[in-house]
Amino acid sequence: MSKKESVSQMISRELLNMIETGQFRPGSKLPTEKELTAHFSVSRAPIREALSMLRAAGVINSRQGGGSYVEETTSSTFIHRIQVERDDVENIKYLFEMRKILEPEAAYLAAIRRTPKCLDQMKNILKRMEEESIEKGTTAIHSDIEFHSSIIKATQNPIMIQTLESLSTLYEKALNITLRPNEQLKRKRKAVYDEHQSILLAIEAEEPELAKLQCQIHLRNAEKKLSLFLQDYTV
Repeated sequence: MSKKESVSQMISRELLNMIETGQFRPGSKLPTEKELTAHFSVSRAPIREALSMLRAAGVINSRQGGGSYVEETTSSTFIHRIQVERDDVENIKYLFEMRKILEPEAAYLAAIRRTPKCLDQMKNILKRMEEESIEKGTTAIHSDIEFHSSIIKATQNPIMIQTLESLSTLYEKALNITLRPNEQLKRKRKAVYDEHQSILLAIEAEEPELAKLQCQIHLRNAEKKLSLFLQDYTV
């Protein structure tokens, strides 16, 4: 099945190429939304979505006073084109479709069914994620996987648990794509940690709808990164 690349994805691809080729250097300001709409001959909506993809991936940032700026780091690692086998790319995209269905509902159920032991496990994993990601500056991939796994386990649903366990290898590949660009950007690592903490706080407060919403927000941000780094492929 072929999925046509969206206008916002094409724009984000072009802007990323401009950054990679040095047309927009680290620390420089991007053209305004008005200027970009004129350049690409589109409305502001796809421009804003394209900028949102680049922002989620840590390629650009917003500063007080307005405007988007290329990240200061001089290394190109965080905008490196992730090399993934075509079969893996297709499977990762399908995996993410399933995550958007499964994980928000799992967070909802976890907020209702979690035991004190489950909650302690989530807190311990999140603490380890904070140490690895914020203090040591790593992507904390394994802690990230364990955290999401602990939410699934808290649902007390054996089918959900078995489903996640069967996808562990592919799950790790997907997280490697979405988290690798954060390795040199403490602000982005902190943002990812905060998203996980928001999910945990909602589960701890036994607020299922809020837990579901926080999980959806987290997955939406991860999806923007996938849209940017896997946009050379179609499913």
